[in-house]
Amino acid sequence: MRLLLSRQWPGPAACARWHDAPATSPPEGLSTGVYDRYEAQVLCRRDESADAAFERIRGQLFAYDIFPPSLMRFALCSGRSIVLGGLIVQRAGVGPIRLESAVRVVDVWDTTRGNRREAGFRYVTLARHPERGVASFAVRRDSSGDVQLILDARSQPGTLMARLGRTVGRRVQVAATNAAMKRLAGTQRRS
Repeated sequence: MRLLLSRQWPGPAACARWHDAPATSPPEGLSTGVYDRYEAQVLCRRDESADAAFERIRGQLFAYDIFPPSLMRFALCSGRSIVLGGLIVQRAGVGPIRLESAVRVVDVWDTTRGNRREAGFRYVTLARHPERGVASFAVRRDSSGDVQLILDARSQPGTLMARLGRTVGRRVQVAATNAAMKRLAGTQRRS
C-alpha cells in the first residue's frame, strides 16, 4: 500500500512498481476472514435486450470499469482487458488522497451451459494491499433471460493500519462495493 496525493490514474511506473509483488492469498481464497456476497438483477436500459445487457456488463467487467472513478482509479497492466495473470494497480480514495495497491487475476471465464451464460474473473490481493484475500466479479444470464451481477469477496486485514482501522475500512469497503453494484446493475443489494 502506498499513500499518494494525486488525482492521476496509475501508469507504467505503477505497473513496474507492483510487477513482482507476491500474492497474499491462494487462488481459491482464504479459509478465514469476512465473506461477502452481493447479487443484483441488472436493470436493462430502454430498448435493451437481456443479451445486450449481459454484453454491456461483461464489457465493463473485463475492462475493469467497475467502481466509480471518483472512488477507484486503476491501470490494467496487461492491456485494455482483464487477462489471466494480469496485474491491476488500484488507487482508491477520495479527491487527491489515494491508497495505491495491486491485485493479480487468477481466473477468467466466459461459459455457456444450455441457456445459461456466465462471464467473470477472480483476483487475489498482492503484498502491501490493505486487505488479504480474493474477489470475484461475474455477470450471469439465466434460462429465464434475467441478468444477474454477482460480486464475491473473502478478505481480512492485510496490514497493521488496516487492522487498526478495521471498522472504518469495513464501512469504506461496503460503500465502495455498493457503489459498484449501483453503477453496474442500476441497483444495489447486499446478500
